[in-house]
Amino acid sequence: MKELTTTDRIWRGVARYVDRPTLRLVRSQRLLRLLFSISAPLGCAMPADAEVSQKSNGDIHITPAGFAPDAPILMYLHGGGFTIGSPRTHAALGAHLAAASGLRAVLPKYRLAPEHPFPAAKDDAIAAFDALVSAGTPPAAICGDSAGGCLALQVACHARDSGAPMPHALGLLAPIADLSGEVEARFADAEDEILIPPSWPERIKDAYLPGFARDTAEVSPLFADLSGLPPTLIQAARGEALAQDARRLEAAMDDVTLDLWPGLPHVWQLHAGRTPTANAALAEMGAFIASKQP
Repeated sequence: MKELTTTDRIWRGVARYVDRPTLRLVRSQRLLRLLFSISAPLGCAMPADAEVSQKSNGDIHITPAGFAPDAPILMYLHGGGFTIGSPRTHAALGAHLAAASGLRAVLPKYRLAPEHPFPAAKDDAIAAFDALVSAGTPPAAICGDSAGGCLALQVACHARDSGAPMPHALGLLAPIADLSGEVEARFADAEDEILIPPSWPERIKDAYLPGFARDTAEVSPLFADLSGLPPTLIQAARGEALAQDARRLEAAMDDVTLDLWPGLPHVWQLHAGRTPTANAALAEMGAFIASKQP
C-alpha cells in the first residue's frame, strides 16, 4: 500500500468537493448517468496499446498489449449504484486489472434503473456469464466494483448452483452486499465516507428496488449462501460506508482476503492510469487473480 501522493490527494479532493455534492444535489439518475459518462473517462488512462473493441450489444472486450487473442477471460461488472455507469466508464480500470492478471477482459453491458429495475441487471449479468460459457470461454475470474461487486457475487453463486465452470478467483472492489437496513445509520458508522452522501443510496434503492423486499438472498448477497465460492480478494476504503459490507463478507465467505486502504474514496481504482494508489491496488488484485490460475 502506497502513501498518498499529491495526485492522489487532488483526486480525493475532487471526490469530496465535486463528486459528492453532485451526487447529493442532482436527483435525476439519468442526468447523473450523463455526467458520469463524461467525467469518468477523464479521470483514467488506458494501458498503452491495449486492443479495445465494443460489440453490437454494448459489451467491451479488451486484450492488453502482447496478450494472445485467446487468453483466458476476466469478466468485469461495472459499478454505479445500478443506475449509472457503463463498460466505457470502467474500461480503463478493467484493462489495467486484466493486464495485471494476465487475462483478457470482457465488460458486459447491463440494463440500468430506473428504466429497468431489479432483476434486470442481475439477469443481464448472469446471461453474459452464460454466453461466455456457451462460447467455450468461461471466465477465469469475475470482478466488479460497488453494484458490480454485488452482481459479481450473484453471478458466482449462479455458476456454483448451475454446475457451470467456476472462476478461479473473485475480485471485489467495495461491493454492495446488503441493500437492506437504514442508510443513515450505516453512514453514521462510517468514519470517513469521502464520496457518497446518504441521500444517494436511498434514491438508488427506490430506483432499483421499487416494491421489492431488500433483505432476501435474491437481492442482497449477504442473505444468500456464500459457501463454496472461489478465493476472493476484497478491496475497500477503510473509512467508507461499504467497508462494513466488506467486513461482513469476510466473515460469511470461505476464502477471503480483505484489504482496507485508508484515506481514499469509494472505488478510487477508477483512476487507473492516473493515480499511484489506483495502479497499486489493481496491480495487487491482478497478482492475486494470477496466483489463483491453474
